[in-house]
Amino acid sequence: MKWMATIQKIGVEAISNNENMVILFNETANEKLSRVAVIQKFDKETPVSSFICKKDDTVTIDGETYLVLHVGRMVADNMHAIGHCVLFFVDKLPEKTLHNAIYLQKDDEDPMPQFKQGDWISYEHR
Repeated sequence: MKWMATIQKIGVEAISNNENMVILFNETANEKLSRVAVIQKFDKETPVSSFICKKDDTVTIDGETYLVLHVGRMVADNMHAIGHCVLFFVDKLPEKTLHNAIYLQKDDEDPMPQFKQGDWISYEHR
C-alpha cells in the first residue's frame, strides 16, 4: 500500500541541514507549529486513516527513496490524528529513539532531500 501527501507549506524554521530532521504536520497545525514544520496533506485516494509504516518500508521525497530503519510506537496514531511525525535521516539508529519519529537510512555523503512546496512525499508499506 502507498500513501501520498503533498507538501503544502514549508515553515521558515522547518529545514536545517545541520539537524538531519524534519517535523511534519497536516494542515491543522497552528501558526507556531507551522513555523518549524513541513505541512503535508494526504491525497483523498490514500486516506491517512489507514496509514501504516514499519521497518523496511520506504519513504520517497524529492525523487529519493529512503529505507525505514525504525518507526516509533506513536507514529501511526499521530499520523491518523494530525498528520504528524518527525523524519530523521541517519546512517545508524541512535541508542534511544523517539516515539513520534520515523528513522530513514541516509548515507554520510548524501544531503537531506529537498522539500519543495507542491512536491509529493510517498510512504510505501510493503
